[in-house]
Amino acid sequence: MQEPQFTAEYTDEAKIQLRELAYENREKIVEAIGLFELVGTKYKNINDLGDGLFEIKPKGVRAYFMYDPTRRKIIIVGFICLKKTQKAPKQYMKQARINIRNYIKELEVNK
Repeated sequence: MQEPQFTAEYTDEAKIQLRELAYENREKIVEAIGLFELVGTKYKNINDLGDGLFEIKPKGVRAYFMYDPTRRKIIIVGFICLKKTQKAPKQYMKQARINIRNYIKELEVNK
């Protein structure tokens, strides 16, 4: 069995958003993130959105993540939503960055 390339962690906001998705959409994004954990940067449905933010978007669902700057092989999923437009909405990207930065700050406080 292949060893995972990454481990995904989720901000509290992303966990709530994931639970609120319809079952079929939740399964799509969980499967995509799981595949990314296994194959890493070779996963084809990843877009670099700039400023360290990336997007996974399998069939109608988006998840925004960043690589953890202090822990190798960790990605932090900061925002999950349905894909309604071709371009990633700027307000979702901004909120993902805020959620991830707050998550990292909380980790540092709890060390």
